[in-house]
Amino acid sequence: MKFRNFYLLATVLVFLTSSLTAQTAKLEKAKKMMKELDFQGAIELFTQIDGKTGNAEAKINLAECYRKVGDSQNAEFVYAQVVRLPEAQPIHSLYYGEMLQRNGKCDLAKEWYQKFVTAVPEDARGQYLSKACDYEEELKVKGVGIYDVKRGTINSEFDDFGGHFYKDGIIFASERDKGIVSKRTHSWTGQPFLNLFYVPVKGTGTEVTYGRPEPFSSDLNTKYHDAAVCFNKGQDQIFFTRNNYSNGKVAVDDQGIMKLKIYTAKKEKKDGWGKEESLPFNSDEYSCAHPTLSADGTKIFFASDMPGGFGGMDLYVSEQENGKWGPPVNLGPGINTEGHELFPFVHASSNRLYFSSDGHLGLGGMDIIYVEDKGNNQWSTPENVGAPINSADDDFCLNMSEDGTYGFFSSDRTGGSGRDDIYSFTKSAAPIKVYVYDAETKQPIEGATVVAEGLKKTSKTGKDGKITYELKFNTCDKFAASFEGYEPNTKEGCVKGAESANDITVVEIPLSKEFKYKVEGVVFDQSNGLPLPGATVQLLGGKDTSTVTDASGRYSFPLEKDICYKLRGEKDKYLAVSTEDTICTKDLKEDKTYLVNLNLQPTTVPVETVVTTTEKDKNGSGTGTGTNTSTGTNPTKGKDQPVAGKETGKDKTKKNDGFEVSPTTHDDNTIAYLLHIYYDFDQAYIRDESNPELKKLKKMMTDNPNYIIEIASHTDARGSDSYNNRLSQRRAEAVVRWLVKQGLERDRLVPRGYGEGMTSNKCVNLIPCTEKEHQMNRRTEFRVLGCKGCTDEKVLSKPNEKTKVDKCQGCPF
Repeated sequence: MKFRNFYLLATVLVFLTSSLTAQTAKLEKAKKMMKELDFQGAIELFTQIDGKTGNAEAKINLAECYRKVGDSQNAEFVYAQVVRLPEAQPIHSLYYGEMLQRNGKCDLAKEWYQKFVTAVPEDARGQYLSKACDYEEELKVKGVGIYDVKRGTINSEFDDFGGHFYKDGIIFASERDKGIVSKRTHSWTGQPFLNLFYVPVKGTGTEVTYGRPEPFSSDLNTKYHDAAVCFNKGQDQIFFTRNNYSNGKVAVDDQGIMKLKIYTAKKEKKDGWGKEESLPFNSDEYSCAHPTLSADGTKIFFASDMPGGFGGMDLYVSEQENGKWGPPVNLGPGINTEGHELFPFVHASSNRLYFSSDGHLGLGGMDIIYVEDKGNNQWSTPENVGAPINSADDDFCLNMSEDGTYGFFSSDRTGGSGRDDIYSFTKSAAPIKVYVYDAETKQPIEGATVVAEGLKKTSKTGKDGKITYELKFNTCDKFAASFEGYEPNTKEGCVKGAESANDITVVEIPLSKEFKYKVEGVVFDQSNGLPLPGATVQLLGGKDTSTVTDASGRYSFPLEKDICYKLRGEKDKYLAVSTEDTICTKDLKEDKTYLVNLNLQPTTVPVETVVTTTEKDKNGSGTGTGTNTSTGTNPTKGKDQPVAGKETGKDKTKKNDGFEVSPTTHDDNTIAYLLHIYYDFDQAYIRDESNPELKKLKKMMTDNPNYIIEIASHTDARGSDSYNNRLSQRRAEAVVRWLVKQGLERDRLVPRGYGEGMTSNKCVNLIPCTEKEHQMNRRTEFRVLGCKGCTDEKVLSKPNEKTKVDKCQGCPF
């Protein structure tokens, strides 16, 4: 559609002033002709001036004239010179970019759009248009397979546009001169004025056949422009656009220009229309044009350049109040731009408002855009229909059948019959609406990202949590929805053999809150209660992973939802441990951090901690190992250590219980750990109370599958040495038998009886002691002797053959 049609094929200047004198300079004359909308005459004069003098003002105005008559080739050529003039303004960069884009040079156009954005950042046109170049390839294929387009046979060599459904045909506007009123021409184009025509139509879409076009109505057609119509539901009331001419009288603005107005008339007889009436929001000082009615007829949408808008022509709506049209309301910056928004069309069945714009993201020139009515004067994000409906040229004036399967639009694209031509189209797709909502609250999620995989399109949901796509009949697509703070979700949606392009398929995608779970803690050396750096901690469950503790012994793992985990901690020369209780995120509905500290017990005494018996006695330890023992509870002190109750959620600190260090001393510096397994006097069987301790030992062996341990048993000092040696051996072997029955390998267990040679207290021969003190010596211990299958496997030590054996004074043996 040529720029002359942006205002419904222009406003008309009524010549109120006398012609210029012969002495007036060509430049002033050309400027006046341009002001009077005689662009064809102005182009001729500006060309003469520019050719002779290279006058900057003439060159700029020449480029403007070419742009307004839609001659993009000449406009590009002249704007290329204009933008390099000292007198060039930022808007010229924008116009140059538009001409380049219309002529298929989007890469070059983007450079000039960016110059405009830099110079005028508050004007959104440059940003929209530069993005259009980025999405050009996407827009070129967006509607392919959805829309099938065919140029109509009713087109003439002049401007023909429109296609509003009426009875068994369509109403359209045309410049074709049929002697309806007069053979007057318009100075803007040098062509006849527009009049309304009716043509019978058979078939639908690209299979449509046209009858013979005839003038629509002598009651409505005038000697000025008459075009852009709509009807009420009963088609007995018409709304149309005309120059400011009524009852044979012309009205003009303060510059002598005849603006556009919207008129209405009611049918009075079979083919006749009553007296036209101007709608109350019309004015002599600005134009109102291109009406369209809502389905119930209570709202009228139209284009206007009235004061207070956002750009050239904006879209407005007026509501009927007690049978009268109320004040117009601008549809706002979400729809209107600094450019032009024209030819609105309400398609009630799909709840969409279609319009044409040169300010939104598009392929060039005017593109057909649509928005969805969200209610309460709220609209969805404008969506470009894409090719083949839109092109690099002007595409406008879309009208669609009620079921949305076919319709008409107009375009001045290459390959037409004249300038503006009417095209028919068939649509073979239906809306598929994706609804994203909170799974728990059921409330819509605004701003969720939805990716249509097959369509390769990414969009954001509106306030209602919805976004609409067009999907071909009998096809499916996957829709992936995501939003910050929620778990992503994907659903498939299909359009199966829809009978109507308005049959909406809804795909509901609930998103669950993305709760954050983690486990953290400190690994301690249980022998001294200090943090243990360099320990390996494994997270088992889901995707197994591991980490190494830092200098402060800390570790941390993120957790996934609906998974139960265990932890395992290990380090060379330490007993590995794993958590008994699972760390489980199933059914958790809040953020939670588990705090789990691990205590590793060493298998040997570090060299630097080995001290003499005398030193140990001085320190009062009495342990015989030179180590600071811990009995399963870590000394978690200091502000830098994890503290129970500080974590998110209600979980408490978990800890693993260790073994008590035995007072037994060995020459190889291995640490003996005490098993609280005690025996009756002169007995080797295992008492029931010892089962928990044996189960703990079994778990330690399971956590350390390569270790070989010594099971060492002892007796009290009563009885002979030889008897006690045999008794302690039987006790050690009883423990081994119990462990083997539990599934442990026999070759990992070395039973050894030490008799009464390594008492844990003063109760040696001839020393009177209580039964409780003797009981403390009837004990069993374990220590690590080596590593099965390890490259540095130790040679197992042998029992001390020189163990002192004394007679038991007073023993009954």
